[in-house]
Amino acid sequence: MRLVVFSDLDGTLLDHHDYAWSAARPALSALRAAGGALVLCSSKTSAEMIALHGEMGLSEPLVAENGGGIFAPEAHPLAAGPGWRPAEAGWRVLALGLGIDEVRARLARFNGPFGARGFGQMSDAEVAGLTGLSPARAALARRRRFNEPLILPRPEEQAESFIAAARAHGLAVTRGGRFFHLLGGGDKGAAVARLIDYYKGGAEEIRTMALGDAPNDASMLRAVDWPVLLARPDGSHAAVDAPGLALQPLPGPRGWNRAVLAALEELAP
Repeated sequence: MRLVVFSDLDGTLLDHHDYAWSAARPALSALRAAGGALVLCSSKTSAEMIALHGEMGLSEPLVAENGGGIFAPEAHPLAAGPGWRPAEAGWRVLALGLGIDEVRARLARFNGPFGARGFGQMSDAEVAGLTGLSPARAALARRRRFNEPLILPRPEEQAESFIAAARAHGLAVTRGGRFFHLLGGGDKGAAVARLIDYYKGGAEEIRTMALGDAPNDASMLRAVDWPVLLARPDGSHAAVDAPGLALQPLPGPRGWNRAVLAALEELAP
């Protein structure tokens, strides 16, 4: 049986503080040796994720910007289907959500009372300061195609009314480890479901697994056989509900490594 793993990045496969993934190397190597597949599924942009995809030596598609689009190497069989179009060099994209210009235009119509600031209003330096990314990585994070990360001046006080206003304008809001994310259709779960259909079309029986750490991972976790919620850096877990959800007590790539190795051991013949 082939294990297909869908993984969030920040706070999951990547450390919350320094974005390192070295602690997950043993499980990444074991997954590759077992013939498994790893699909990155993040709020990050395709530009950020393609760089990581290359560093990790991956070959599978990826899901960017909270499910706004599925990206695949242009030689991948998936990228030959209807609706796919050119993206970054050597890659193609299937859009599932509204384009970023439309998302930002709708935000401008109701944002006055809230004062939310999105990446489109920030400089590379400001994004770097908020995230701990290098200026070069921050520039990649601002190359949005589908959804807008943003901050609210008084998040706990404003969140409920902001979400309602966004919904009235045809948008959805989800929350990650650092930011709210404004989406114009598409989510991680919908993108993962499409990819599961693709993998089920292969000759080998599959088992699907997803790992995340934040509320914006909920739809992805609900879409798989084996959902795992990793601890946050303080050891607590986000309020996420999914059938069969397993709580991993270790955060970040250490928890990821433990969970994936355990899954591979359970599936070993």
